[in-house]
Amino acid sequence: MSDTLALASRLQAESDDALIELLTSRHLAKRDLRDFFDLADALLSPESVSEALSHLNRPTLAALVSGQQSIAGASAYLLAAYASMLLFEADGVLKPYDSVLAVVHSWPAHGLPSVDDLVLVPAPEVPTHSSSDLQAQVDLRAGERAFETTVAVTELIIAVLQAPARELAKGGLAVPDSKRLAVATGLDASQMNAIIRVAQAAGLTFRDGATWFAAESARDFVLLPLGERWGVLAAAWLGALPEQIVSVLQTRVDAVWGENLTDYLAWLYPAGGPELTAQITELTLDAERLGVANSGRASSAGTELLCDSRDAAVALVSAQLPPEVSTVYVQHDLTVVAAGPLRPDLDATLRAIAQIESHSIASSYRISAGSIAKALAAGYTATSIRSFLESISSTGIPQPLEYLIAESSARYGLLRAGSVEAEAGELASSYVRSDDRELLHTIAVDQNLGSLGLVFVNGNRLVSRFGLDTVYWMLVDARYPVIAESGSGTPKTLTRAQPSPPHVVSTTRPVDELVNRLRGSGVQGGADTAEAWLVRQLDLAVKNKSAVLVTVKLPNGTEVAFPMVPTSIASGRMRGTDQKAGVERTLPLASITQVAAVNPVS
Repeated sequence: MSDTLALASRLQAESDDALIELLTSRHLAKRDLRDFFDLADALLSPESVSEALSHLNRPTLAALVSGQQSIAGASAYLLAAYASMLLFEADGVLKPYDSVLAVVHSWPAHGLPSVDDLVLVPAPEVPTHSSSDLQAQVDLRAGERAFETTVAVTELIIAVLQAPARELAKGGLAVPDSKRLAVATGLDASQMNAIIRVAQAAGLTFRDGATWFAAESARDFVLLPLGERWGVLAAAWLGALPEQIVSVLQTRVDAVWGENLTDYLAWLYPAGGPELTAQITELTLDAERLGVANSGRASSAGTELLCDSRDAAVALVSAQLPPEVSTVYVQHDLTVVAAGPLRPDLDATLRAIAQIESHSIASSYRISAGSIAKALAAGYTATSIRSFLESISSTGIPQPLEYLIAESSARYGLLRAGSVEAEAGELASSYVRSDDRELLHTIAVDQNLGSLGLVFVNGNRLVSRFGLDTVYWMLVDARYPVIAESGSGTPKTLTRAQPSPPHVVSTTRPVDELVNRLRGSGVQGGADTAEAWLVRQLDLAVKNKSAVLVTVKLPNGTEVAFPMVPTSIASGRMRGTDQKAGVERTLPLASITQVAAVNPVS
């Protein structure tokens, strides 16, 4: 019986959940498959088989091609290969489909191991670290990298929350956004793609089309203690690794990573190819970046992460990280210096009233008239700003800062912006008013505000065709002391609209639709499957005008084979030309027991 027919019958008997898992794992969810025969053909195609074999380790491959392993004693990996439709069961023994064997036997021509090599070629030696290696030095350097990356991811998320980043069509961040994020993180622009990938793996950023957004979980992430933030990133790195690679790392935490580990994994997964090599390279780089490993050796925290628990790893990393501080030095030049990483909640509040200049082990912020104006626009008051700074400053509030807060607070509200109830034919949507006519003239000629099209309607009032939100926030960003007001002149607080992630409408998954289509293909199990298989073969022969050997069961029980070139199938009958007798025959489909391909008879 054909492998395709046997596999199609087996697939029909699978549950919907099993089919969904199969289609997903074999990456066939988006294929245009009409029925179970199409699915069987797709699963047995050389490309699909090769891709599935690339995920199997060497012992599993050796057991697979041997065709002698009983299903009762099969390993979990071999049973997974059976569930992936690479093997079938015959009398309690797991055997590979012919298409699978054909792919493995073709390996030597492509530089891959032969069937004998799968068993006979030993694993390359992976050296372990000698006792002279100093784990403390490895942990120290790993802790530094863990701190650098965690801070960089935090700063990148804050920057993307303020303004999403654009992805190029050819891949990678657009140059302006790379530079902007590099300034925010303090790292080189060439590292931004890797940093945003680390954030994406943790579910903190995501891409929609050509735009990178910060996820909702990112807002909670930036408020976590530094060690916990590292734990989120490290756990995501571990969770993104294929299970088979994790198992290798767990048994080789004392081995030399890098090229030696790459050679061993290439031996263990001989069909992995360039994709496996690229994956190993990426995981190694990210492991070094996160402090899971350093200089080709797993850190103590990395070992705990791989072999014990995230909490144990976080505890070890936290001991290596600089301690968070809750006090700052407020200086006469209006800078605020934190001698260590500032506690996340304090850092978030300080950013609301000051511009961050550098963020590392020691961070610095700068307070200006513009930053005070932004804080006032966000709902802070002079009293609340002063109270917060007094609570965290170990040096009090210098007199220049006192003057700045008082002056900015007094000037705040000198400009008032509101909405215009435009009459028919009027284009004005908002206004800006002030008793300071000189200030209004300055705003009217400010090139940074030229796009607003502000025009005078009287000496104390400008109007714009843009809405209040646009006008107000452009004035705030230009550092003008503006407040928003209602129609009655009462001040009101506006909230800057943040770019929101796109709303994804939930729809039926393609894989669910595919399973429904397969179930509705009209072919049932049992005898109906065999009949449908014969019809499928005859249909292909009609389409290709090819010769087939058709076996027909006669009324007396005997069978006769006719070399035919089918021309049509209709009303339960097949019509075609008998290549041997040179006559046209019409055969009932119910009497046909077998169809086999043959070469046309001259």
